[in-house]
Amino acid sequence: MVTELVKLGDGLQVYTQSVLETQYIYDEIFQQGCYSTLELPDKPLVFDVGGNIGMFVLFIKSTYPDAEIVSFEPMPDSIDLFGRNMDLHGHTDVTLHRTALGSKPEAGVTFSFFPMLPANSTRYPEIKEQPKAQMAQLSDAALADQMYFAEKVTVDVERLAAYLPADRDVDLLKVDVEGAEADVLLGIDDAQWPRIRRVVVEVADLDDQLERVCSILRAQGFEVTPQQAPLTDAEDNYYMVQAVRV
Repeated sequence: MVTELVKLGDGLQVYTQSVLETQYIYDEIFQQGCYSTLELPDKPLVFDVGGNIGMFVLFIKSTYPDAEIVSFEPMPDSIDLFGRNMDLHGHTDVTLHRTALGSKPEAGVTFSFFPMLPANSTRYPEIKEQPKAQMAQLSDAALADQMYFAEKVTVDVERLAAYLPADRDVDLLKVDVEGAEADVLLGIDDAQWPRIRRVVVEVADLDDQLERVCSILRAQGFEVTPQQAPLTDAEDNYYMVQAVRV
């Protein structure tokens, strides 16, 4: 894995293996404010499903320095960079679980890891056919093939229910897992949902995934608001789903 220490806006530095993708994520989170409407207590407990290299964690810590964060990331290269970025910024109250999450425990599940676009890594590589085709149309097929070249990685899958605290509220559950969003939500027991105060989910609306996610959240007592994701066009079918307990 070839990595770089890159400087983003406002002097933020991170270790990454994909400068282009990291700049995009920085713009999405820090500049476009896809999480800026969150209203959390001063010392929130945040669950971060899809930790990647830690950009979301760095944003939360920049806004809520006393936040306690529990992250989940299954890809080995991203796990390494996540740890390096937490060390770089001195964040010791962040816990990283090296596992994927889903609706049931499974061993030895194959994921597709994209070295050029690691944040796009997924259990469901078919959802990347549309953005790959769009890239091929806008640039050329050879570049699209290069950017979406996938390595197979075998990981275990657990349910989020196994990690949620029994005696504390979760102030925010963030889910960004490239096609497995409904799986993650179905991995929460009904009795645990009342302790989750707010949810934000990034969803690629393929095969009615957006409606599945919204229906699960509404059934658990949330007011749900889906909006087009920042830095995307309508035909991209990417949404940010905000859910607040009512």
